[in-house]
Amino acid sequence: MAKPPPKGPEREDPRVTDLRRYKQEREKAARKAPPKPVRPRESFLGSNPRAGLILLVAIVVLAALYLVPAFL
Repeated sequence: MAKPPPKGPEREDPRVTDLRRYKQEREKAARKAPPKPVRPRESFLGSNPRAGLILLVAIVVLAALYLVPAFL
């Protein structure tokens, strides 16, 4: 009669030998929502590279509308 393979910590893999636990972990992983990818940090003015220039022009126009009548 053949001798069974030796058992030891290097031969036993609990993921393979305990099918019930494996199935439970697999079902739990399927129920769990996938992690959301980390979004890159967005700047204060958004993704438009000219947003700072547009904001500066808007501030200058508003300042001109407020200050020009004061000098007339």
